[in-house]
Amino acid sequence: MESATIEAYAKINLTIDVIGKHHSEYHNIESIMQQLDLHDNITLMVIEKGIKINSNNHICSDEKNLAYRAAELLIEKFKINRGVEITIEKNIPVAAGLGGGSADAAATLKGMNSLFNLGLSEEELIKISGDIGMDVAFCLFGGTAYATGRGNELQRIEKVPMLYVVLAKPNFDILTEKAYQNIDYKKTGRQLKTAEMLCAIREKNINKIAKNLHNDFEYYVCNKYLIINEIKQKMIQNGALNALMSGSGPTVFGITEREDTARDIYKSLTQELYFKENLDFVCVTKTK
Repeated sequence: MESATIEAYAKINLTIDVIGKHHSEYHNIESIMQQLDLHDNITLMVIEKGIKINSNNHICSDEKNLAYRAAELLIEKFKINRGVEITIEKNIPVAAGLGGGSADAAATLKGMNSLFNLGLSEEELIKISGDIGMDVAFCLFGGTAYATGRGNELQRIEKVPMLYVVLAKPNFDILTEKAYQNIDYKKTGRQLKTAEMLCAIREKNINKIAKNLHNDFEYYVCNKYLIINEIKQKMIQNGALNALMSGSGPTVFGITEREDTARDIYKSLTQELYFKENLDFVCVTKTK
């Protein structure tokens, strides 16, 4: 039976500078995006017709699912006369600022390209991905990237030195659209940390990388959800070089060079009652 399994990797944003609103209602941003080792597993199997989604998690199984949308797009665009069953083993939390849905869509595009012998290059897949979601392009691209425009104009840059990353997601979701709707333009686009982060990565200076973590979405999200700052403080108190909210949140990540320090941070978040009650996902991973 024709099938393919692809790993769909999570991402974090080391920086997000929201420069302003684009004329098409999207926002212009500058960001350094980093792939993580944490991943979903996507298995695609050719079926007679239609698109079927299976998952170990309660995720939507229709066109609201980005993997479904990716499969539908290629079937329509290339007039594929067969269907596909997509089994998603979710390890990346949903609506968390870690690009899980985008990663699944990117893996589906890759798998469909292979299964149906479409012969599309990475560049062609990236172009197609713009019709699915902004982070899908990076999930196809991978590694470390400098993102501009709406976040889908990408330049591959030197990888960050290997870092251990502790992820902690509070037990609520934040929709990206909601975060964008509540941006405070009086505060965003002022720090412009992305340029400094590019220099820090070029120099392979981990302390400078840690110092320049920045996310313009925090102005709104941290003010509304106090636990974001509490997680950041807890991570730093237990040895993280620094901590930041990823994407539009609410997941917080802390970075360290040492695995034992990462494990200590993990324990501090999973053993204290307050955090146990208010977090629904904590893990240790690393940059990829």
